Amino acid sequence: MMKQYEDFLDEAHRLKALYAGQITLLVGIETEYITPLDLDGLEALLGRVGDRVEYMVGSVHHVQSVPIDFDVETYEKAVGLFASAEEGLFGDYFEAQHGLLKRFKPEVVGHFDLCRLFRPEMKLKDYPEVWDKVVRNIRYAVEYGAVFEINAAAFRKKWNTAYPAEDILKVSSLAIF
Repeated sequence: MMKQYEDFLDEAHRLKALYAGQITLLVGIETEYITPLDLDGLEALLGRVGDRVEYMVGSVHHVQSVPIDFDVETYEKAVGLFASAEEGLFGDYFEAQHGLLKRFKPEVVGHFDLCRLFRPEMKLKDYPEVWDKVVRNIRYAVEYGAVFEINAAAFRKKWNTAYPAEDILKVSSLAIF
């Protein structure tokens, strides 16, 4: 996949140069964090390609190496890894996200609360330890200047709101900053 991505970079920068007078094109990367080895691989890739990657979307799609956005059955498998069920999954997700934010400081934080994709009714504030991690991650990302993706794919997935959900969007109104 590294070769495929490097080929993408070549083509993206070729098109960027070709159409420079007509459009502004930014070339980026979206992260994945399945295991710490993925972050090591990302760091190595970024070291090789340098400033050819102009921005990063920092995203987490796995918890304990299990995809959490594939289907309900796989999500349930991830939930089952934790004695505290969803609370454990949520806490692990936001820990992984925090590690990603600290290590790479992505310009965009992708689907902040994807961890509750199949549990959109869950209120993260109901889990104080999880909520502390949510606030910590938002605070950290804001401090270094990240922006947060608002993702409408949630509507397609039967949410009644985009993600991040309303409780996350209201964090700034809680006067935490």
